[in-house]
Amino acid sequence: MSLPSKEDARLCASVIREIVEQRQLRGNHQAIATLTIMVAKLFNKGIRERQVLLAEAHRAADTELFGDGTDPAVKP
Repeated sequence: MSLPSKEDARLCASVIREIVEQRQLRGNHQAIATLTIMVAKLFNKGIRERQVLLAEAHRAADTELFGDGTDPAVKP
């Protein structure tokens, strides 16, 4: 197994950063760690396009981080 290139690592980091900002997860280390693992798994499954990776990560976060599908950052 080889390490990802710098460009691949930056892609994943930018997706994680954007989701953390959008969902106001700053300071929630457990949620960020879980999100990082989810993005890495999606990337390893072959999702390399930024917008697709971002959309899939959001979808995965809805179920993994917010099991009932409710995001506390989204106000009704």
